[in-house]
Amino acid sequence: MADQNFNQVPGGSAPMGGGEPPKNVDVRTMASDLNSIQNGGTPQSYTPQTPAPEAPKQPPAAIPTPTPTAPSDNFNFEIPQVPTGMNQMPGAETVPLPAKKKGKGALVGLIAFVIVLALGAIGYFLIYPMFSVTAPVTTTPPTTAQPANGNAQNQAPITAATTTETSTPSGTTTAGTAGAATTTGTSTPAVTHVSLFATTDGSVNSATPIAGTDLPTLSLGTSKQPALVEVTFNDQNGNLIPFSALMQSLLSMDLSQSGLSQAFDPASVSGFVYVDASGTRSLGFVAKLTATSSLVDEKASFGQIFEANTNLKNFFSGNPGTEGAWKSGDPTTSNRYVLFSKNGYGVDYGWKNDVLVIASSYDGYKAAIQDLQ
Repeated sequence: MADQNFNQVPGGSAPMGGGEPPKNVDVRTMASDLNSIQNGGTPQSYTPQTPAPEAPKQPPAAIPTPTPTAPSDNFNFEIPQVPTGMNQMPGAETVPLPAKKKGKGALVGLIAFVIVLALGAIGYFLIYPMFSVTAPVTTTPPTTAQPANGNAQNQAPITAATTTETSTPSGTTTAGTAGAATTTGTSTPAVTHVSLFATTDGSVNSATPIAGTDLPTLSLGTSKQPALVEVTFNDQNGNLIPFSALMQSLLSMDLSQSGLSQAFDPASVSGFVYVDASGTRSLGFVAKLTATSSLVDEKASFGQIFEANTNLKNFFSGNPGTEGAWKSGDPTTSNRYVLFSKNGYGVDYGWKNDVLVIASSYDGYKAAIQDLQ
């Protein structure tokens, strides 16, 4: 039977499903047998038609294998570069970016910075002072009396003595003078000037020491010639200027080291201006020793310091020339004098009892000696 022949495996081979399939199997079907009989032949096994083989497909183009590169020692990770245009959508137009203008931004920033600085300076130096209130500055006038002449290089400043009063626990008042010892007790009045002249042709007060350059402009209050005018020196507080301060201002002569600064009575010190018959003015000073001073010692000390001084030209309003040598004068006047190279210029000094007299002319010296009490 065709079905049995189809279901059996020739040669006693193992049924289908086990082992390898048999080779050269002849398959007979009813259709094949009928077809053989109709053609007058013996039945033939059914041979299926083998379809024509398809044209072999071309293999896809081989993708080149990237050549492996040896690993480098640089372990810095780098982001792969993405080609331009990978992230663009198909069909999208590429819009070119505008080129940056180099330098324009930096120039604009610099101009803006300069403008800000200029506005800040204008506000600080011009606008702010208009609204700020400056507190008034209070200045205290110095208590130092300055000489009223042009010989400032040869004159030291004079510190005026001031009187101060303080209360003590016992209720008494302490009065003292700056630079002097302070005494405890009741308040004492300022020292009152006592004139050493018996008669004068006038008297003026000066708040500062004077020198020869002040003589032409000094108001004497008299037109008499010859004349002797006394000058009293009071500082801005009304205190008498001591003799040592007058010599320090006029001649830069220091009397403190010799003890002469305390040797003269501050109440009995004054200057004078002598006017001769021709109207020529000369400057002089008178000073009395204190009751406790030694006349012999003070006369010797003062003479040594005074004759060694090199600023005696400050007694004159003009240039006297070169200073000569000291000499002794008339015994009746007990004077010592020095002449200068220009005619009419000389300085005299001497004593009448315990009163010292200094003058820038011999006539002025004699007039002062004669008018002393």
